[in-house]
Amino acid sequence: MSETRDMPPATLSILLSSLHDVQNAIRAYDTKAQVVSIGFIFSLGLITTVGALDPEIPRFTWALVIFSWVLGVVPVMMFGYVLYPSRSMAPKLGTNVENLQRSYYLLNESYPVLDDFIAAFDQSDWKIELAYEIQKSSLLRDMKRRRFVWALRIAGLAYALMFLVQLLRSVELIS
Repeated sequence: MSETRDMPPATLSILLSSLHDVQNAIRAYDTKAQVVSIGFIFSLGLITTVGALDPEIPRFTWALVIFSWVLGVVPVMMFGYVLYPSRSMAPKLGTNVENLQRSYYLLNESYPVLDDFIAAFDQSDWKIELAYEIQKSSLLRDMKRRRFVWALRIAGLAYALMFLVQLLRSVELIS
């Protein structure tokens, strides 16, 4: 067991700084996903307005409805998918560390009674506890980053397809 006062100050500072940076990156991906999805939704209004300038409106068929929903809703859902993962969705960490109490991130089901949590807190090796949290949070950060990049790609594809449809309509290839 090592207590915080037994840990070199530089080690504690580095661990806490690393955990803080990882947590900030997770919040940044959440914020980016929210902002970009709102921008995407507003841009759909502009694209619809530009499309409405063409007096020739294509027939309102089931294919048009599905195509419109796929181009408009799927990218927004993908940005929501970035927001969805939480700590419980992060990949599980296999560990052989004996003294991992998981007392840094309090889970009610692990310590439903305050006395149990205090006992675990007193037994915690804070280097192990902080390293575990850094790794767990880093896996969550990486999951959010991958999902954000996929959401951007899908939104870009949706923009390209909407542009192509409007371009083809303007040269009267589709009516």
